[in-house]
Amino acid sequence: MKYNLHTHTKRCNHAEGEDREYVENAIKAGMKVLGFSDHCPQFFPKKDYYSYFRMFPEQAFEYAESVRALQKEYASDIKILLGFEAEYYPETYDEFISFIRPLKLDYMLLGQHFVGNEYDEDSYYSAEKARGERFLTQYVEQVKEGLSKGVFSVFAHPDIVYFSGSPSFYRDKMTELCRFAKERGIPLEFNMLGYASKRSYPAPEFWRIVAEVGNKVVLGYDAHSPQMLLRDDMADECRRMLNVCGLSTIDFEEITLRNENL
Repeated sequence: MKYNLHTHTKRCNHAEGEDREYVENAIKAGMKVLGFSDHCPQFFPKKDYYSYFRMFPEQAFEYAESVRALQKEYASDIKILLGFEAEYYPETYDEFISFIRPLKLDYMLLGQHFVGNEYDEDSYYSAEKARGERFLTQYVEQVKEGLSKGVFSVFAHPDIVYFSGSPSFYRDKMTELCRFAKERGIPLEFNMLGYASKRSYPAPEFWRIVAEVGNKVVLGYDAHSPQMLLRDDMADECRRMLNVCGLSTIDFEEITLRNENL
């Protein structure tokens, strides 16, 4: 079954297109399941700080209403799910969960772009270069804590973290992370946008580790435009890269949608 659980909307301020266009292109591409997972609002105690890459809190209910309306309208053509891509920030987690609970989400992706709480002086963007062992350790520990909350169904771009230190240290820490995710049955996402735009991820060494550990894998289009959902050529390239590592993607039915705590 062809599906995608990583779909953004223009509300995040760096995507384009109308919600309906994503649905219609997903149908055109032969997808049976489309999950909307735009960047979730966060709540920071530092009042002069706000994220530039996520929707505002006041947009969240309209987002949910739009997706639910499309879910009903296209029910005979495609299964549509309501979700968010979210960071795990220890200091803001409780307020974040309380805010989204009334939306009754179908699922969430963990997408850990920042380590720390984003607004912290010592926080940093995961994909920045020249990060050493302390920061990789911090990334792994924060992700493990987030995954243990029981609210994330898929770990998006798990290899986003940029590391410039010892290859053996990277292998040890990422093996630890992959084993942790496997024990909890949380699939890892091979990120198609990262592949298409030639970012530092997907990282070949990481996916060799995934193959050794035996994690479940999904392909996430990370669609920031409706046209991305039509890129069968790019999706095929990503699957071939996974096959080289001895990996294949799982069916949608093998994914546990962890919404009981949402």
